[in-house]
Amino acid sequence: PELELRVLDQHQHQHHHKDELEDEPHGDEPSMNPMRVEDHHDDSLMEESNNNNYHPASLTTIYRMEHLAIPACYFMVGLVQGLTYPLINVYPLDLGATEAQQTTLSSLKGLPSCFKIFFGVLSDTVPIAGYRRKPYMLLGWTIASVSLLFLILVSDLSFQRVSSNDVSILERGDDDNVATTVVAIPPENAPSMPLLSTTFFIWATGVWWADVMGDSLVAEKAQFETPQDRGNLQIVCYLWRGVGFVGTAALSSWIYNFEQGPLWIVSTAALLPWGMVPILYRFHETCAPTTHSTQEYWQELWGTCCSKAVWQPMGFIYLYVVLFVSNAAWREFLKTVLGFTPNQLNALLILAAVMGFVGLVLYKVVLIRWSWRWIFMIGILVNGVFSALQLLLIQGYTGGMSPFLFALGDDAMTDMIAGTQYIPTVVMLVSLVPEGIEGASYALFTTTWNVGGVLSEAFSTVLLRIWDVSKETLAGGDLSGMTNLTLLTTALQMTPILFVSMIPHRADDLIRMNQNARDGGHERSLAGGITYVTVVSLSVTYAIYISIMNIFDPGWMGES
Repeated sequence: PELELRVLDQHQHQHHHKDELEDEPHGDEPSMNPMRVEDHHDDSLMEESNNNNYHPASLTTIYRMEHLAIPACYFMVGLVQGLTYPLINVYPLDLGATEAQQTTLSSLKGLPSCFKIFFGVLSDTVPIAGYRRKPYMLLGWTIASVSLLFLILVSDLSFQRVSSNDVSILERGDDDNVATTVVAIPPENAPSMPLLSTTFFIWATGVWWADVMGDSLVAEKAQFETPQDRGNLQIVCYLWRGVGFVGTAALSSWIYNFEQGPLWIVSTAALLPWGMVPILYRFHETCAPTTHSTQEYWQELWGTCCSKAVWQPMGFIYLYVVLFVSNAAWREFLKTVLGFTPNQLNALLILAAVMGFVGLVLYKVVLIRWSWRWIFMIGILVNGVFSALQLLLIQGYTGGMSPFLFALGDDAMTDMIAGTQYIPTVVMLVSLVPEGIEGASYALFTTTWNVGGVLSEAFSTVLLRIWDVSKETLAGGDLSGMTNLTLLTTALQMTPILFVSMIPHRADDLIRMNQNARDGGHERSLAGGITYVTVVSLSVTYAIYISIMNIFDPGWMGES
């Protein structure tokens, strides 16, 4: 790897020393020549290698076996999420789960994302056999796999599928013909909702734990990117995640229609993570790295939180995610009023992943040089327009299109916009990560995003109490509550445009602010740090409270 690194970095170091060579005096004083520069570079590399402190400085090295675990981890997260998310999207419906039980499952599945800060701190401060990342990554994937294997052993994941003459649910195509539906009848030993919820909570814990290790490694390697290439590493890794998700989500939706479909999906998701074992065995990680003392570690993390370059943009990210309140009754509307089948509901989910992937590509190809503020402002406005278009679908004005295609196009644009905004967010996060506490700091930033999402989902459920949007009301033809709820959520989603000035225009502006704060400049605020940590801590506490209440008192937030 050191030899390849020399070749890959040769041009950068030659350009770095070019002016020194041209300005060297021509007298009797010793002058530096290109061979000497190369020798000096070789010596530094050999010294770095001997100290076992090798880091790749080029994106191309992540595809060598020594670093393949980085993109492989992201790809694996995409694969298992793509397999399980369509399953979770429709499987509880076929099991006869209530809206409250579905909320419990969704809440528990998302809860471990709020613990990422604890996973990061643990890996930073408690190395296993001298390694900070790969043992924990292996542990995370093991937890995810074993939890699903346990579900397979203790329950029957098959279905008996029979035709039904019940045409209350219609499969609508372009010709609007009524089609006989296929009803899924669960077996006697089908998993209960408490068992299913607990299993996917443990599974998600393992996946997020492994994901934090991947994020930490990306944060470490991204520090070696040039300002011009800032964000490319994140884009590459998240593109791999998107590829994995899209491919397996489509496969999962198709397999689900078979009698043994759920069993095949869960079995595949349980076995795939073991493919990470040989890759992690070959992964190169510095053994027994030099770490901060406990006091220095927490001082460094606290100093990071007090930087205006951290709490101000993270404040915007938090508000942006929290205020992106979705219409919690939308899926029930699609199923009960418009008659969307499980396949159609999953098609919306797959399209969301595809268009999010398109958004990532669009950012990399077109928008990477744009101001972050403009990307968010335009995205918020366009999202507001397409969110308001849902009102037309509610009232039945689709311009001659089938309701399914109309909903498909609406979701496609919304998810593509979200994809263009996601990478600027992660570039912001990784630009703020200090050396030595990569796991905790990056996990803290992503936890801010995740708890915002949990609170947003909780708020969307609370809004169900304002107007009657129950299944019975929707089936009875009263859509006034649905219209009002859509207007309110659209207005809330557009509110973050008022706070866009809280983020810088580009990564170099953010890095400059952060460096000024670290040097003791005016970009440092004790009050800002206290506010940021307090808000995140209270949000995590509330997320845990929501999950506990959903377990022991289903429906407490007003769900049926």
